[in-house]
Amino acid sequence: MQTQSAGDGALVEVLRAGGGTAGQRIERALRMLVEQLGLQLAYVSEFRDGTRVVTHSVHVPGAPELPAGTAHPVEDTLCHLVASGDLPPVIGDAGTHPVLAGHPHAAAYGIAAYAGVPLRVGGQVRGAVCCAGTESADTLNPRDEATLRAAAAYIGEVLDGGDDAPAGPGLRRLAQAVAGGHDLQALTRPLLQLLHEVTGLESTYLTLLDPVSDGLLLAYTHNTGGLHIPEGVTVAWQDSLCRRSIDEDRYYVADVAAVWPDAHVALGLGIATYASVPVRDAHDEIVGTLCGASSTGMVIDERDLAVMATFAQLLAAQLARETAHSVAATRATVLEQRLGALRDSAERDPLTGLANRAGIHRWLRAAGERVAGDGARLAVAFVDLNKFKAVNDTYGHATGDEVLRRVAASLARTGRAGDLHGRLGGDEFIVATILPPDADVRGWTQRVRRAAVARFDAVHVVGSVGVVTCEPGTTFSVDDILDHADKAMYAVKHATAP
Repeated sequence: MQTQSAGDGALVEVLRAGGGTAGQRIERALRMLVEQLGLQLAYVSEFRDGTRVVTHSVHVPGAPELPAGTAHPVEDTLCHLVASGDLPPVIGDAGTHPVLAGHPHAAAYGIAAYAGVPLRVGGQVRGAVCCAGTESADTLNPRDEATLRAAAAYIGEVLDGGDDAPAGPGLRRLAQAVAGGHDLQALTRPLLQLLHEVTGLESTYLTLLDPVSDGLLLAYTHNTGGLHIPEGVTVAWQDSLCRRSIDEDRYYVADVAAVWPDAHVALGLGIATYASVPVRDAHDEIVGTLCGASSTGMVIDERDLAVMATFAQLLAAQLARETAHSVAATRATVLEQRLGALRDSAERDPLTGLANRAGIHRWLRAAGERVAGDGARLAVAFVDLNKFKAVNDTYGHATGDEVLRRVAASLARTGRAGDLHGRLGGDEFIVATILPPDADVRGWTQRVRRAAVARFDAVHVVGSVGVVTCEPGTTFSVDDILDHADKAMYAVKHATAP
């Protein structure tokens, strides 16, 4: 007998929470199936007086359509074979199954992969819930079968007149998040926002455990209020609150300073209240944690922790699906690819496309190793836009954002591939390059200064540029070099002020 996993159970609860008409709820379930199984078409059919009638259908753009209302004699259809048990629930390659490969509907619709289970309404088989793909899908597995059966059971409930209770706005958004969560990031971002709204915790975040380095990546964060948990930063697993929480079976702490007085990193960030649940894979191994924190003491009750546990199950199921669809790679390689993509995404400023603060720090740390080791020379320019606040105040933030994008594009055209072009935040930018020991920094400095301008309609903005260098064989901290560059910039700003 096929059993339902905790992740599939949570998925069905989310579908139940979605609200809307019966048709909208069924369409939402079918779209979820298309996403989760990686196929192109999903549909519901009912058997009516010897005829198979398609009642609901969704497909991805470019895929063959099977419109609602399509009718064929029941015994001529794949749905009949599904309901009678003559087709297995999941077929990743139609060529390996003679019944499917030889069926005229498979040829007519170009079906290369197929999945289907009976549709039961009121305890009786009334049709089938099926998915099809035009390319083979060797990654289809028992977990996908369980997801399909769970969705079919939900659709049967809807058609039987159940699931009529209206859902609140938060639950509808939760259902929309799952239905639209085509990858880990698309699922995680709205879940973190919802977790903040449910628990009231200032910061909510997902971590991923890197088994190679034994580090814990702060993969995605959602920050409100005064507390700020940085995204894209990796911390040591052994030093993390996540590890302490799991080891001590303590998933909520109202006073971190009193319970863990040696948790220096967390206390330095200002964390007072902390809650966490593990994210586990199908082998019950910990692959990450779902966490929340606040800078003040808060009460987190069992209901809040239950919500966190449900969200963690959904995230674990998404991680499992992404891993299952990358079976050609080893687990360590898949995780490393994901961590690398997360780092790149986390180190990119969304407004300008330049490196953000985390990316700037990573580049400068690597540059420091070259300067200390192989005789290279580092030049760092700190750019601050003059009177930029007046632009926002006079023309609005949309104009201000366009100015920032134009300055970023201008700065990005300076230097060579591999140079640093970043935005620290606000109207502050960093440009840096590695030069030969005898190179003339003045020419590079002039190019950066000429680039630190932007014109947009009636707006003309010029940046003040301060430059510092690190000579071959010297060592420095990233914070120190940025501080020196900042002071150099202010010296230029004051010297040129009218």
